[in-house]
Amino acid sequence: MPRNNGRITMETQLPEKINVIRSITYDVPSIVDSLKELMGEEDINIDSVMEYIEDWVSEDMSAPLSRHDLTYLDENGMEL
Repeated sequence: MPRNNGRITMETQLPEKINVIRSITYDVPSIVDSLKELMGEEDINIDSVMEYIEDWVSEDMSAPLSRHDLTYLDENGMEL
């Protein structure tokens, strides 16, 4: 969708909906290393990794917003 300095023109149409997504990235190899070294775990699977980051997610989601971790998408999944 073209941006015209926020103005709507005949060539542009407003999306029906805008989704705002806050994304946080966790480094899985580092988590696996931590699980092995700190926790002594050997059988590491996706459930182990998800459980390990569960507390982090809650804390990270309550942190102040940064415009760099927000993604704006129209109803077709196109980034605005």
